[in-house]
Amino acid sequence: MQKVKKAVLPLLVVFMLSGCMNIEKRVLDDIQLATALGYEYIDKDTFETTVVFPNFQPDKSVKNETITAKSVLTREIRDLQSLQSDKPFVSGKIEVTLFERKTAERGLANLLDALERDPSVGAKVYLGILEGSPRDFLSKQYGNADNGIYLSNLIEQNIESGLIHKTNLHQFMYKLYAEGIDPVLPILEQKEGNANLKALGLFKNDKLVDEIKPDQFFIFKILLERRSQRDSYAIQFKNKGKASIYNIKATRKFEIPKPMTSSDININIKIRSILLEYQNGSLSKAKMTMLEKEMEKEFKKAAEDMMKEFQEKEIDPLGIGEQVRTRSRNWDMKKWKDIYPTIKLNVNVDVELLESGVIQ
Repeated sequence: MQKVKKAVLPLLVVFMLSGCMNIEKRVLDDIQLATALGYEYIDKDTFETTVVFPNFQPDKSVKNETITAKSVLTREIRDLQSLQSDKPFVSGKIEVTLFERKTAERGLANLLDALERDPSVGAKVYLGILEGSPRDFLSKQYGNADNGIYLSNLIEQNIESGLIHKTNLHQFMYKLYAEGIDPVLPILEQKEGNANLKALGLFKNDKLVDEIKPDQFFIFKILLERRSQRDSYAIQFKNKGKASIYNIKATRKFEIPKPMTSSDININIKIRSILLEYQNGSLSKAKMTMLEKEMEKEFKKAAEDMMKEFQEKEIDPLGIGEQVRTRSRNWDMKKWKDIYPTIKLNVNVDVELLESGVIQ
């Protein structure tokens, strides 16, 4: 009797759950599976949305197709796009959502709010800023995959290779509403017919206000992350040639002795790297030590100059305010905004080169 009960109970649970959930099943051939979205304001109130979806060909190749609609309401867009399609749109497979640059400069809060409220859109959707028209950009063919997958892979591989910091819808929304930190998004462009990651966009609240070029990615990432690795960096020494290093491991620690005051904040960085390439002759132990000191000076100056610019623009993409908030019992966001631009941020760098590679 006990065995019968044990066998029947799971079946009853499955039956009850299936009856309660009432999940609608859809056949892939009967829907348009959207994989990427693009938003662009075309006047004060009206925005244009482009959706891209794959059309699988008989030879197993993928042809990207797009549909564009205009509205003042995000909820109306899907209905307007459906009027142009022979199949209903489903947004559960969206990989990337792009915002035209001027649209991002205007502010993304309203557009993102609607995106976040859509239960079919996942929190891990990648977000990006786009130079140019989303309609033109998404209508191009990139690689052999559909555009949504291709662009998602483009962003993801740059995250995994250590070039940029990980960001998605969930992380952007957290930084947007959290106190003491501002969001960052990758900026994409079309270059020579290819999709290209051009820069990192810096936000003040929900508005794009500045960007970081690729040659600054390394410095930004080691300042932003408590631990980082697998980054590479090219450095030009004064009259001592050029070198390329590979970051095995970097750690970052904050020293904030007096939170919520104008006292100095120290940021201590340790970098353990391999010297991949060096263009100024052979390397002795003494020369390796000299290069370590040169790198420490270079990184320190670049990091402090970068943070000074952030303070002048009153943006905090590194989350220095969040570091202060977690150490303070009397956190006050209004007061922090007043003192943040006045604080002296000191960077102390310790570089260790573990081995060398190609010498020229």
